[in-house]
Amino acid sequence: MAKPTYTASIEGKEKANAAFKRSGKTQEFIAGTSGTTRQLVGNFLKGLSVEQPKFIAICEALELRWQEIAELDEVEVTDDSNRKKLELLVQEVKQKIAADVTERCGTMRVLDMTQPVDLDRIYTDVNILEKISGEDRIDCDDVLQIGSRENFEHWMMGKIQHRITGLKAIEKHQKLVVLGKPGAGKTTFMKYLAMSCLSGKFYGELVPIFVTLKAYAEEDGQPSLQDYIFGEFRKRKTSPMTLVRLLEEGKALILLDGLDEVKKEDDQRIKRDIDKFSRYWLQNRFAITCRIAAREYQFERFTEVEVADFDQQQIETFVNNWFREKDSSKANRLLERLKGKKPVKELAKSPLLLTLLCLVFGERNDLPPKRSELYKEGLEVLMKKWDAKRNIEREQIYKLLSPQNKEDMLGLIAFNTFVNGEYFFRKEDLQRQIKDYICNLPEASADPDVLRLDSEVVLKAIEHHHGLLVERARNIYSFSHLTFQEYFTAREIERERYFERLIENISNPRWKEVFYLTAEILRRSDDFLKMMKDSIDEMLANDEKLQAFLEWVNQKTNSVEFSYKSVSVRAFYSYVEASARALSLAQSLDIDISIDIDRSFALDRDRTLIRDHPHTQFRDRELARELALDRELAHARSLALNRGRERDRFIEIALDLVLSLARARRLARSSELGADVLRQALQSLQAQIPSKQADIDIDQWWRNHGEKLSNELRQICINHRNIGYNWKFTDDQVELLNQYYTANLFLVEIMNRSYVSKQVREEIEATMLLPRKK
Repeated sequence: MAKPTYTASIEGKEKANAAFKRSGKTQEFIAGTSGTTRQLVGNFLKGLSVEQPKFIAICEALELRWQEIAELDEVEVTDDSNRKKLELLVQEVKQKIAADVTERCGTMRVLDMTQPVDLDRIYTDVNILEKISGEDRIDCDDVLQIGSRENFEHWMMGKIQHRITGLKAIEKHQKLVVLGKPGAGKTTFMKYLAMSCLSGKFYGELVPIFVTLKAYAEEDGQPSLQDYIFGEFRKRKTSPMTLVRLLEEGKALILLDGLDEVKKEDDQRIKRDIDKFSRYWLQNRFAITCRIAAREYQFERFTEVEVADFDQQQIETFVNNWFREKDSSKANRLLERLKGKKPVKELAKSPLLLTLLCLVFGERNDLPPKRSELYKEGLEVLMKKWDAKRNIEREQIYKLLSPQNKEDMLGLIAFNTFVNGEYFFRKEDLQRQIKDYICNLPEASADPDVLRLDSEVVLKAIEHHHGLLVERARNIYSFSHLTFQEYFTAREIERERYFERLIENISNPRWKEVFYLTAEILRRSDDFLKMMKDSIDEMLANDEKLQAFLEWVNQKTNSVEFSYKSVSVRAFYSYVEASARALSLAQSLDIDISIDIDRSFALDRDRTLIRDHPHTQFRDRELARELALDRELAHARSLALNRGRERDRFIEIALDLVLSLARARRLARSSELGADVLRQALQSLQAQIPSKQADIDIDQWWRNHGEKLSNELRQICINHRNIGYNWKFTDDQVELLNQYYTANLFLVEIMNRSYVSKQVREEIEATMLLPRKK
């Protein structure tokens, strides 16, 4: 059968000759570049017929799109019979290879899966970035100034490019190199392409040729890529002549997976072979996958793209697919958990780590209570399991580093950069830190130049094999996930006992996650928590007025009867008198205090509710009545003080104040000495406030009498409840007091995440919120 031929159209001929003149090359040069002859190049430029493969090769040598130049010769247009025979041949070959392709590409099994799962069941479409993220040239000084998680995330959001789906990328580019971080889903994408092509869903007119490059590279006898593929097809009863026919007609989708997994000694041979094969059979479609940090060789006429991290929609699709047949309700629960755990959700952007999250959640029906356990397992996946399961070998210098060495080195890098407020770091700074570490290893060279080269190799290996450090822009690196930088920092603090350095940052929100992780990693947190407590107490130690305030809080607490923890009542009165932030602390120490106070209001509204509570519960509510009364009086004081700040709400504030005073009067009903006098004083104060129906200008009344009424209410609170003092704190003191209560709340949160002895826990709670001398 005659091979199909093309000729240049009239317009195409003009474009071709113009391109040839622009190139400044000779016909001999173009012939050599395209693998043809000078005579064929001359025929091409004259608009004469040229065999299809050679026509396309000459177009590519002239950097032309052959589709814009070619005009089908009549013999091909009319040869329907040959076209139908070719279509039948494609289907025949696909039937022969179907079992093998399905066996190799139809399922996936990663990490600790007990059995493979159907790819079609859990596959989530990948997105592609058409510009490689690490190739950006940016202003180093600007990006290195980023010193907070929020600013880091904002910068990363600003780098998000337009994305296209993986399938569209394959359609758009005939020859593609698909780059990505470890666990980004490159192999899964290639398997999906093979299965989709086989089933006819995507490029159904082509035959999928799926090659695991590591297996090919290690094949006995070191066959060429063409011989290897022909041999594999021969096993499936497909002759080399049949495969040649398909390749000549451009009827193959050639998928070459895992270029980075090829051993170093085979690397150059394999790349040359791929280059030669793709040039010879250039009319077919090609896709090669490789880890982004391993790309050191550029294939001519191949377009490089990058697999993007999962976005929110992809995360949801993956999780729903994963649990669809097992327990769909688990998908909803896991997605809900991720919403409230931002650092964990950050890991879900990696398909590999999202797989880990699904496996862990599926086993436990929840995520681990300690995030550090999850991060440790995630790092084990990236640093040990992922490559080990596929027998990937590493560079010689990197082999000398034990897993412990690698973790220690990353801990040093994370700690040093985090302490300096660095989320991005220069390549040379990273290499210096690596060199400083590896120079102390027993096998390390004493030659500075060798050490420098070794540090480059180690940095590349960390990025290549584990994806823990990634190049965000040209020569600018960061940890792949901020979560890992924080975890390694905490791990270094725990190992080296850098607790004082950590506690210096107790009020710095940037260090919050590091505190949590350090407390979780510690086998026992007694000493660490006591150091935190001492540091917090020192915040107010030198301020006499704030120490006097804490003394009053303690005296007030001791003057009321209650069944809660003393520290929670101290926190409650701190809230009533000065700091709204103290309420959260009171609730975290004893949640019943808020519940009982709220129920005291309910009991006051409906005394019949008393019958619904056991005697002990009712007593607790009665004890809470005093606290509820003081909270209501504080609310009334706040309303009275706001009269001058919210002049447009005079009537509303007046009504609220009347209701608040009425509630306080009802709460004051008890046999307590002086309760009657308090009720009468409140009633007298309430009576002064004009009602909404009164024929009086309420706005004007507030302007004339509001300050007097506010002062009278304050004096009533002082005389009858020992609350409501005008402490006259400065703005700095108010801020310091708020920091103090926030730090104490933080201490309670850390204590609840830690393994701490009962004795130390009780000691901390017993002395919390007391003046320094106590």
